[in-house]
Amino acid sequence: MAVLLAQLGMMMYLPALPHIAQTLSTTQNLASLSLPVYLLGMALPMLLWGKWGAAWGIKPVLIASLLLFSASSVLLAICVQIESFLPLRCAQGLGASGMSVMARSLVAHHFKGDQLAKALSWLSIAFVVSLGIGQYAGAVLMDTFGWPSTFFFLAIGATLHAGFVFHYLSDFRQANNASVCWRHYLTIVRHAPFLRPALIGGLGYGIIIGFNTAAPSIFQTLYKWSANDYGALGWAMSLAYVLGSLSVNRYVLIRGQAQLRTIATGIMVVGSVAMMLGVIANSAFAVLLWLPYCLLVFGQAISYPVSLSEASAHSPVNGPYSMALCGLIHQLVAAFVGVTISLLSVQTPLYLATICLLLAVVVRGLSITHSKP
Repeated sequence: MAVLLAQLGMMMYLPALPHIAQTLSTTQNLASLSLPVYLLGMALPMLLWGKWGAAWGIKPVLIASLLLFSASSVLLAICVQIESFLPLRCAQGLGASGMSVMARSLVAHHFKGDQLAKALSWLSIAFVVSLGIGQYAGAVLMDTFGWPSTFFFLAIGATLHAGFVFHYLSDFRQANNASVCWRHYLTIVRHAPFLRPALIGGLGYGIIIGFNTAAPSIFQTLYKWSANDYGALGWAMSLAYVLGSLSVNRYVLIRGQAQLRTIATGIMVVGSVAMMLGVIANSAFAVLLWLPYCLLVFGQAISYPVSLSEASAHSPVNGPYSMALCGLIHQLVAAFVGVTISLLSVQTPLYLATICLLLAVVVRGLSITHSKP
């Protein structure tokens, strides 16, 4: 539930992005920065959340992050200037950061090895819901009540969940024989068997963020889609992601993580090549852009839980440190991709397909390197 809220904060408002730009009297390129700014907010304190979770326990840290997320969501709903909107999106990301780190740390506390990859594949369902139901619900809320309603919805959800955590989550600290200190992060990040799978997951995540940074403007401007049309596209993305997550859940104990990662990264390259060839052949047909992207999403849905599990398994330090560092790497990479796309004013399908292809090739290269003894 906590991961779902964090992902909804990222995806739910996307169909309303052109309307938000109009309300705040700004350009779509500047308004689109609100997505990478949110990711930057998620990235900045992740190491702190991991340290606080190890020192004080997951329960109080999770509640604090939920309340921060709720308060910033309320302020976003009543915001009238882009100069305030972007910093508030960063603050909302700060809260989402703690929610994400603590939730994944809970999962890592209870599962190990292939079972952890299987459990994380179920956690990925939160991403599926945010892509499909969340994005579509955001479009419906915007059409019915206006775009501020999406942020009010997030605020109410986070407040209710904070109460749920307070009453029902056991208060415990992860068993950790090492002292709580910053040096653990340096030890982990210098460990190549951890860093490679962390980068594989982060760059694949960057493809999704990069696409969603540019896509609202491309689909609603070039292809003349409505907000509801773009929101409905989330269902196709959700189907692709849920199929990938279920594939991990079904086959990871049979085939192993390494083989699944190899298959997944190969699928991502095939999807990005198909996207590139499709938009070169005819950029006027939206299906040639979004259908290959769904194949990319399918591959990333397989790759992401596997990469998280492999990074956690190869971490030289126990506790929530590895998940916090994974989160930092993933959000920084995704934020960099999103900011780059915004600053380059990527407004054509060909440029977007080129970026997706380059990232997929790098992911594949890292996977090959990681498989070598």
